Amino acid sequence: MLIEPTYSPKQYWTTILCSGLILSLLSSVLYFIFYWFFYVQQSFIFSIIYLLPLLGSTLTLAFFKHKFVWKEFSYGAAFLMSFATGFISALIFSVFLFVAYSFLIESRIDLFENIDTETLQQLMSPIAVSLSMFFINIVLSFIYSLIIAIFAKRKIKE
Repeated sequence: MLIEPTYSPKQYWTTILCSGLILSLLSSVLYFIFYWFFYVQQSFIFSIIYLLPLLGSTLTLAFFKHKFVWKEFSYGAAFLMSFATGFISALIFSVFLFVAYSFLIESRIDLFENIDTETLQQLMSPIAVSLSMFFINIVLSFIYSLIIAIFAKRKIKE
């Protein structure tokens, strides 16, 4: 007897929460490694952090579809899963950045020589850094989710 598994709302949201948490922890660890070991004024290696929401959302949808979905999986469900994962990840990552810049690490203002230090201190404050990373990750997650959901949807033709 062939049993076709399908997903429940509990499995759907648990997968989103777990993957969002794992993605934010991975982003935080990678950010701190890059900050402490590879930080220069014009470093392109930090752009890897902007690709993590794409990788995380793709892996989340691939895992979820392989493990739980054997029937139809709509574009809306795929988009919501991908975007919610990115949103949770961006929220937790920005909180980590705020705490880190407030208590653990200093902004590297000394690398910039030609910019007004007062303006630079405002732009590199803990709240400004964390909010800018939050908004950047939300926009990227939205764009990535639109693209990923196209490939993740599944229609069963009978």
